[in-house]
Amino acid sequence: MRSDFPLYTTDYISGVMSLRKPQKESLKILEEIVNSVQLRKGMNLNAALGAVHAMYPICSDFEREFLSLTFALATGVGKTRLMGAFIAYLYTQHNIRNFFVVAPNTTIYEKLKKDLSDNNSPKYVFKGLGCFSALPQIITDDDYREKPISLFESDIHIFVYNIDKFNKEGANMRRVNEFIGSSFYQYLSSLPDLVLIMDESHHYRAEKGAQALNELHPLLGLELTATPLVTKGAKQVPFKNVVYEYPLSKAIEDGYTRTPFAVTRSDIDFYNFGDEALDKLMLTDGITCHENAKRKLELYAANSSTPDKPVRTVKPFMLVVCKDTAHAAWVEDYIRSDEFRDGAYRNKTIVVHSKQKGAESEANTRLLLDVEGPENPVEIVIHVNMLKEGWDVNNLYTIVPLRTAASKILREQMVGRGLRLPYGERTGDRDVDAVMLTAHDKFADILAEAQKGDSIFKAGNIIKAEEFVPEQVTHTQLALDLEPNKALETAYQQTGMQKSDAADALLETTVELIQQAVSAQIQTSPEHTVTPTQAQKIVAEVKEKVSGDKDLGDVFRENEMPLTAWMLYQTEETHRAAQSGFIPIPRIKITDAGVEEYVFTDFDLELTDFTHVPIKNELLIQNLEDMQDRQRIKGDAIDFEGYNPKKVILEQLRNKPEIDYMKCSALLFKLITQLCDHYEAEYGTNGMQNIVMMYKRDIGNKIYQQMMRHFYCENGFLQEEVVGTRNYNMQQSYQFKERVGLYEEFTEDIRSVLFTGITKGVFTTAKFDSKEGELTLAWVLESDDDVLNWLRPHPKEFNITYNRGHIYEPDFVVETEQIIYLVEVKGEDKLNDPDVIAKKKRGIQYCEAASRWGKANGYKEWRYLFIPSKQVLPSSSFMQLAQRFQEL
Repeated sequence: MRSDFPLYTTDYISGVMSLRKPQKESLKILEEIVNSVQLRKGMNLNAALGAVHAMYPICSDFEREFLSLTFALATGVGKTRLMGAFIAYLYTQHNIRNFFVVAPNTTIYEKLKKDLSDNNSPKYVFKGLGCFSALPQIITDDDYREKPISLFESDIHIFVYNIDKFNKEGANMRRVNEFIGSSFYQYLSSLPDLVLIMDESHHYRAEKGAQALNELHPLLGLELTATPLVTKGAKQVPFKNVVYEYPLSKAIEDGYTRTPFAVTRSDIDFYNFGDEALDKLMLTDGITCHENAKRKLELYAANSSTPDKPVRTVKPFMLVVCKDTAHAAWVEDYIRSDEFRDGAYRNKTIVVHSKQKGAESEANTRLLLDVEGPENPVEIVIHVNMLKEGWDVNNLYTIVPLRTAASKILREQMVGRGLRLPYGERTGDRDVDAVMLTAHDKFADILAEAQKGDSIFKAGNIIKAEEFVPEQVTHTQLALDLEPNKALETAYQQTGMQKSDAADALLETTVELIQQAVSAQIQTSPEHTVTPTQAQKIVAEVKEKVSGDKDLGDVFRENEMPLTAWMLYQTEETHRAAQSGFIPIPRIKITDAGVEEYVFTDFDLELTDFTHVPIKNELLIQNLEDMQDRQRIKGDAIDFEGYNPKKVILEQLRNKPEIDYMKCSALLFKLITQLCDHYEAEYGTNGMQNIVMMYKRDIGNKIYQQMMRHFYCENGFLQEEVVGTRNYNMQQSYQFKERVGLYEEFTEDIRSVLFTGITKGVFTTAKFDSKEGELTLAWVLESDDDVLNWLRPHPKEFNITYNRGHIYEPDFVVETEQIIYLVEVKGEDKLNDPDVIAKKKRGIQYCEAASRWGKANGYKEWRYLFIPSKQVLPSSSFMQLAQRFQEL
């Protein structure tokens, strides 16, 4: 320990630098490790790791070619200030004078240069320290080429480099330099006391960046990040060298950040809004929150200031996050228009995204980086997706995420932008200590997300990240009625081979290869069958594969003649089994589609369905940390001037496929008038307009549902003709994330699950859209003695069309001894859906045509089943379901 700085203990440094609790704890941990591990170049890393792991068990690997420690601190806690404390401690207590600071991008690079060198900046990291005879000087860019490093007027050297420039400049840095006498790279790597500090260190895990840092051969590495995760393939894997973790949930709990609130409109169903209308409402409500924050901040500064201690007024701004650059351009046009606050923000708005070039990009970037300045006019920043790390501001008070997913809204990158405290600590004033997130249509999702154990408000020191499981692809395989043991027994009898483990392996592999080849032949050849010539070809291909196998080839060549004869027999048997396992599907040809006639009968609107009430102009504000903290404030009144409610409802109804305005205009006018008169009598003209504006989609759907109860569609003289059967069933290609047995539990959404182990179906695997109904019916079919075979048909298995050429894809085909059933399973909420009813009519017509043809050609009768999903129970029998829900 240095004798000339006896005062500079970690407690003293923490005090004079006013470090926060997580910063103090990090500094203490560094002190404990450095004093336990005897820092020196070429140290025994395994021994050092053992010592560190004994003190901090979460550190299991340094993950670099030098001793490297990660301090994972939440956004807004003060990683840069901690960096200054690390440098001060190592300098004063361990005589370390050379520090190499790495930045992941230009923004952070520029910020670090300023924070480490500008002692007039409020963010100067060495503020309060008196241990430097001259201020630490920063060596950056090409400084090393211009003068000897020894001439820099400072007791310590702090090199600051952007990792991208560092990688690109590698060749220059390795070139001999006249001032140094060797290359800059050699100079750095030869320093006996070089400490590497990696800001946002999750960026330096890629092979190129990691190797460049390894080659500096530092004495010690200190990594700082809020997200200690590295992407490997599709997974995010936690760092192994973390010695201290301080998650955002703790930062919020300990009061080092502002409190996030979600904002929505009271009593509105946002389903009734289109994209642009919802965007406009969110922007309007966002600016209400912004203006409210602006007033509260001015009031706080005025009330808190004294002559001796004036309190600066914080100028807030609003961040609007858009989905793409076109969306951002539309938002900018709207905000700059007279429609938005009479153009008040026309000259107070900037757009920032990666596609901007030249002067516009430079000007907007300067305004963005200086957005905290009171002279900066910007109050609205429009951005696409997310702003990268390094844009650290403490005056973002309102976030408006337009058309973004709820799960992403709550990620640290977005919320973290508005969590920094403008006065360095919480003031106790609710409005000054808050950040508003306009949620609107995502409000319920955000509240649910906030309550999850892995949300940023609750997650502890076990880092959890979404794991994206890539979808796999598979093809359905035939469920062939061939007993494996019997196939082997027959093979031994026909070939005269001696039974052995090697012979068993050969025969089992051969049977599997033949099954695959026969299945492929049926599915892909023009004939969709296996002719004698094709059977010979299959045998030749299988022989070539097994003879070339290093484990099976010898046994095959010893018995080639008898095996060839058996393989031909096995191919024919497999083909026979495949044919017997298919369900023959009659192919329909429509010779005359007739004339589709859509007709609505006259009726009066049933008004008991219409119970909407006008909404209040209120904003609901919910604390995402404390669910009991909720308040309402007055929002902007919605302007109904020029609003034509009857036209709005008519536009909703004209979008429905069955409604022909020319044919039913009188009925539409009558129903819409009845609706408007009903609400006007109850709430007046303004109230009626309010209701129609807020609930237009729901109102349109309710009128449409009543109209569909008085609607019928006729196909005229529809003539269908069966032109033969497809004597094979089409193989399906399935994408899936999880593969489970038919009766096993699953964790993914059922639509991403592949179910295996099917024995009674045409194919051994299937996917389902619902557990209640479809999957349960599959359980019934597999175990029911009356069921001979069943199928989840390929989308193109049938050529049944309805409703102007739409394709009908039935859910199941089920074969019994006497009858083949076309089966549709539908949720109870869809039973009266016009689309479902239209499908049912066409399914019945198909079965009638198929049965007529089958009776004349010796095939089974077809019948149509339409089963409500809740009626399918694990204890159901198929024939009982067929009797109850048969439509033909």
